[in-house]
Amino acid sequence: MEAKDTEIGQITFFLAKEVITMDSIIDDEADLVGKKAQTYDFTVGDAHCRFIYFETLSARKNPPWLDFINEQLGDAPITFRSTSQNPNGLLLISTADRLFAAVFGRSATSCLNRKMLEPDFGIKTAMNMCGNEEIRQTRSQSNTITPTHIDRQAARPSDSFVFGLSEAEDLRYISAHIKGNRNTTLQGRDSLTVKVIGDEKLSWVKIVAQCQEFLERFGARDYIALFPNYRNFQPASDDDANLLDEILVAALRAKDYGKIELCIPEFLSEEHFSFSYSNKPERENTIYSFLAPEQLEKVFKSPGDITVERLQNRRIYAYSAAEDRVLGYRHWSVYDCIVYEHELDGRYFILNDGRWVQVDPEFYRSIIEFIETRVQEEAPEAWYLNIDISDDVAKKNSEAIFNAKVVDLRPTCVLFDRAKLQIGAGRKDKEFCDVLDLQDDGMVRIINAKQYKDASSVNYLFSQAKFYCEAFLNDETFVAQIREFIENGPCAHRQAYLDYIKPEIENNHGRDYVLCLWLLYDKSKAAPTKGDIPLIAQYELKLMHDHLRKVCKFHNIIIRFIPVKTTRYTQARKNKRAA
Repeated sequence: MEAKDTEIGQITFFLAKEVITMDSIIDDEADLVGKKAQTYDFTVGDAHCRFIYFETLSARKNPPWLDFINEQLGDAPITFRSTSQNPNGLLLISTADRLFAAVFGRSATSCLNRKMLEPDFGIKTAMNMCGNEEIRQTRSQSNTITPTHIDRQAARPSDSFVFGLSEAEDLRYISAHIKGNRNTTLQGRDSLTVKVIGDEKLSWVKIVAQCQEFLERFGARDYIALFPNYRNFQPASDDDANLLDEILVAALRAKDYGKIELCIPEFLSEEHFSFSYSNKPERENTIYSFLAPEQLEKVFKSPGDITVERLQNRRIYAYSAAEDRVLGYRHWSVYDCIVYEHELDGRYFILNDGRWVQVDPEFYRSIIEFIETRVQEEAPEAWYLNIDISDDVAKKNSEAIFNAKVVDLRPTCVLFDRAKLQIGAGRKDKEFCDVLDLQDDGMVRIINAKQYKDASSVNYLFSQAKFYCEAFLNDETFVAQIREFIENGPCAHRQAYLDYIKPEIENNHGRDYVLCLWLLYDKSKAAPTKGDIPLIAQYELKLMHDHLRKVCKFHNIIIRFIPVKTTRYTQARKNKRAA
């Protein structure tokens, strides 16, 4: 029988860091011996190759919805049982003094030691080889205290302008055609997936040649000019990273979560997945519908248990509601799920996806300069200083008390705090603002107040103000709800407000309103300034400010730091008896 050259149309590569060998790239926990892996060594041209093959077995049983149906089926329930055996393979290619790893099957990637792989190999190589004109898909992440994953897909290959990538986003994934070759698509982030359509598939010789080209293009810097969304963050040095790790551990041990968030470092549909910190086959696993840094207090029983090594070794698993089980093959280290920001020696760093990155100095300066020159900060008026916001019943300090007191002191205001309004066809649970104030000069102030506690609360204030102010100028239902709330409220000046806020959205204009952002701080402490706001929250402020001033045309946006009286509440709890 005549031999023929076999080709492949899709393959995914990882690139190992320098001096990594075929043995050290394998994760120690992969247990290839237990998987009865078979190893084959061969050469292709000048490249030394090793292929590792193993099979995995997975058993499935009744999904939760079938158990639910069975409750009504009496003595004849439906039982589902299925066992599937899956092939997996690792192809290791050593060429040009570097090691590549191609993965096949759903469990192969988990066998690689992630610490030994080049970060962003896929996205850098794709950006350099594809440019910014033949893009099919992108995934980006908002640069805010609450990371948001944004996926975009074009019906046909388009340039980055069509995708509408804003400066608010950090590019995390790209899929695009190689320049001059629409039959080949590159996509990825840490890994690089090659897809080839048409007759010219990937042969063994082409695969080795492609690896050598990928290595060369990975080291190029074309992407800096082509993709501004990517260049804002650069890897931290090993010395800086080690010092920042110590600072992170100290913050976690002190339960200081002001600048810490916990989230999976890739897009994962919350509709289909929840999370667990364990994967016990026989015992119950605690399942969380979302992640929060406070959960680490249950994972690590005492502060001293928290170390970088333990954060890296402890895993967060995906839980599939459809399969009613923890997915042992889909997991991330706790460390990789931590988002943290810190300033070190005048430089700003962010921990994201297990990597410390330094904020680009130019990008950093642009935020600082904007806050200094464009954001207007004013002193608060004397009539609402030092309001006591203590709630002795609830044992907490509340801005709701502050807002109600402001309206008491100035009866011409309208209290919107905790109003239940509707935007579009959504739920009736929106507020618009905390206080609406028709001033003596005839201008209306839209006031939003929030306690100045941490980056998360400040960020929420800015994002909430942007959302409600934009809806106010564009949503007919919202405007009607606002007018109805004023009309049915106790304010004696309601008619003046109704005359000011027109029923037709086309007759309401941003230039007729001033947005006030009031940050409440403990009067016993030094007054903060706009420059004290955490960097990521400053960036959120910049984005909000740009949109409301340049797009919505608001007359002005003013920040005020307002002293209030607070009470530090503590509650005593008896220790539980030891079992």
